[in-house]
Amino acid sequence: MPYFQIGALLEPGLRNEFTSVYTPMYQGVRAAIGDVIWLDATSDKLQEIFGFMNAPLYMVRWQADSVIPSKAVGSQRFTIINRDFGRRAVLPRNVEDDQTGTAMKVAHELAVTAAILPEQIFYQYITNATDNTLLPLVPTSADGSALYLTTTRYGSSGGNVVGVTSTSTVQGVITDIFSVHRRFIEFQNTESQPFFDPTMTKKMSIFHGSTLSLVMAQAEFQTRVPWEVTSGANGTGQTPTSILREAQFDIRFINSQRITDSVYYCFLRDLPPAKRPIVRMVRKGYTEYPGNFVNSDFSRDTGQQYVQADLREGWGSALAISTIRVS
Repeated sequence: MPYFQIGALLEPGLRNEFTSVYTPMYQGVRAAIGDVIWLDATSDKLQEIFGFMNAPLYMVRWQADSVIPSKAVGSQRFTIINRDFGRRAVLPRNVEDDQTGTAMKVAHELAVTAAILPEQIFYQYITNATDNTLLPLVPTSADGSALYLTTTRYGSSGGNVVGVTSTSTVQGVITDIFSVHRRFIEFQNTESQPFFDPTMTKKMSIFHGSTLSLVMAQAEFQTRVPWEVTSGANGTGQTPTSILREAQFDIRFINSQRITDSVYYCFLRDLPPAKRPIVRMVRKGYTEYPGNFVNSDFSRDTGQQYVQADLREGWGSALAISTIRVS
């Protein structure tokens, strides 16, 4: 069984000022996704089945001398399966000789790294990545399609994917963000009525990779330049403006190395949980079990202590209508 290699830490008098060099620093990652997905739905069984009705009926004219109009309303359902995640950190028999005293501390940092599991799966989900250490397969939404679809969906022939104009210029990014805004406004429910109120479509989080760091920062922080008088009484000049700011968009740009290409993903923020495109369902929270000479046959047989932890959660999607990919 693989265990911690602490040979570099056994020399007497070894200093420990650098023992936190690899301690994870993930403050804020949950905050980045917590307002665009349903992060903490609960569960009490192996899997949960969810169902919902399609859009309600809208009033239509009732002609004289005719039966009042009626129309069928459909329904949908989807399943979320809870899956186990776990890890064991095995310490060597001579762990007490660790001169820095940090091997056991690092073993207990399973709790820290477990806290970023939702962020890891979130990026696997939106990029549709294959990663057998996380979800064996990225789930489909309730309509049976992947999270992002380029064909007709929600009343749009382009689905919830907007074709990219440019990711090399700030104007290209701004143009595409407005295309995303327009697509959100154009989305329809199952009764071909507007799904979103336009006021709901300007508050977004945009997740992008490090390759777009500069152009996204330019789009985020572009400001008006004062008019420059260059000649004559009236003068000539230019006044670049931050159209995103002045159009009263509320956009958070979130940079992540987990997105490795120039594709970016737009999510409406602070919607009611049921309208968010991804749900994380928690069946069992992080639980840690120490293994030592008192409670573990493995430790008594090998002289090795360990820290073991596990949790159980599931991921799924009802409607993907509040997220759009730009690619």
